[in-house]
Amino acid sequence: MNPIFLLSRSELSQIRLFRASDGSLRLEQEGKASARVTLIRSFPYTMPDRFISVRSAEGREIAMIKDVKHLAEDSFQAVREELDRNDMIPVITQILAVRKSGSGWLLRVDTNYGPAALVMENLHESIQFVTENRWMVTDNEGRRFKLSNPEKMDVRSREHWKKLI
Repeated sequence: MNPIFLLSRSELSQIRLFRASDGSLRLEQEGKASARVTLIRSFPYTMPDRFISVRSAEGREIAMIKDVKHLAEDSFQAVREELDRNDMIPVITQILAVRKSGSGWLLRVDTNYGPAALVMENLHESIQFVTENRWMVTDNEGRRFKLSNPEKMDVRSREHWKKLI
């Protein structure tokens, strides 16, 4: 496979990304032999579907997909599945409790993966604005959580959120 840096819209039509029978993600270029690849988001917070690095099994970058929406539908689905699988960041669905604890904060939340307790020393460093109505919350252990549209959460969650921002 020839090294490609940035895959243009026309070059994207010449590749196919798919899940092989062994479960690995494969890249096929112009119908030629497929290679096992992994995907890494270059800008996971602000542009989750843009600038996706395609890496060989050895970790060498072989391509950069500028925007996955320009892939054929089957390749698009394989890429989304792989990115979601590799980037499992829990989404906060409810804020159950917020408590000041010494110099830090304790949050009890419910996520799409179940309940979690987050301890944070500095709220301004731990809660990062990403885009309008979207934040990344990082606890002292380095675990990341997404929080979107807090105004659509239940009343209690919204009240807790107001304490945090």
